[in-house]
Amino acid sequence: MKIILLALLVFSIFVNAQVLPGIHSKGGAMIMPSQKLKMGIKHIYLKKENMFNGTSSVTNQQNLDANVHVTLLAMRYSLNESFELRVVLPYKNVSASAQLGMNKVRIENQGLGDIIVMGRYVILPMDDYGFQLSIGGGLKLPTGLTNDGFKEAPAFARTTNTPLPTQMGTGEYEYKMELGLSKEFENNSRVDFHTMFTYRPRAEHDYNFGNELSYDLSYTAGLTSQINIGIEYNGKYNSSTDMGDDTNAMLRANLPFKSLSGAVGYVTPQVEFVPFDKPKFHIGLGVSFLAHYNVSEYQPLAKTKFMARVGYVF
Repeated sequence: MKIILLALLVFSIFVNAQVLPGIHSKGGAMIMPSQKLKMGIKHIYLKKENMFNGTSSVTNQQNLDANVHVTLLAMRYSLNESFELRVVLPYKNVSASAQLGMNKVRIENQGLGDIIVMGRYVILPMDDYGFQLSIGGGLKLPTGLTNDGFKEAPAFARTTNTPLPTQMGTGEYEYKMELGLSKEFENNSRVDFHTMFTYRPRAEHDYNFGNELSYDLSYTAGLTSQINIGIEYNGKYNSSTDMGDDTNAMLRANLPFKSLSGAVGYVTPQVEFVPFDKPKFHIGLGVSFLAHYNVSEYQPLAKTKFMARVGYVF
């Protein structure tokens, strides 16, 4: 990590580049220039085949093998120099299999997820203070389906929907608040920090996903006038969860498909290609590596996540 940060600092001194916020930083505190529209697509792939409990990796008792693809279509429009609107449309593809005793379970769910609508307001602008501070809030709308069934299941689950963490939506509104901080440096580098709190009422079937606090810190720098490199820390904490009366009692007792409860953190090195020397169009790639975890119960985590993004400003 120290070698990567040193390389970023050294190379950024010798180039004049437009440097973008990190791939997971949600822009830190930045908004689009007044009356500008940006469209972006980010795709995330992760595989869950490792189980954890507390701070330990444990045996995958049900032979869970889950593959998750999430494609996020994001639109950002700035009404003026201080306020921006964002809409995020997720498309999910979840395929998974597990073994419950002598019975095999298989899931193949895909479709539009829950849409997120946010607003962001700049409190302290970069031009006046040398850094930028913003706050925001919004809603996650229950637009995703919650009634997908198993592709393969034992007799006692053939008419039962798959667990809510494998569905496209949760069937309930969620409420979000965010805080962002961004600082640009003269050596063509930047730091962006973003944190978001999500309040989640109990979802469909009395499922409690827990409230979430996410926190992302990124450092990015211009390697050349067209290439940014960077590194991020991406952390998340979820309060305790409860499956409620989702699925049926036998499945609730045995299925490993659970939402996160506890704390987890990833480190994400990344690279961004800015072909026109300005961020009108850019392409980014990153890989997240599991750095630490302390989960509240037996549950799956992804050891690595792969992501790519494309952005265009109109």
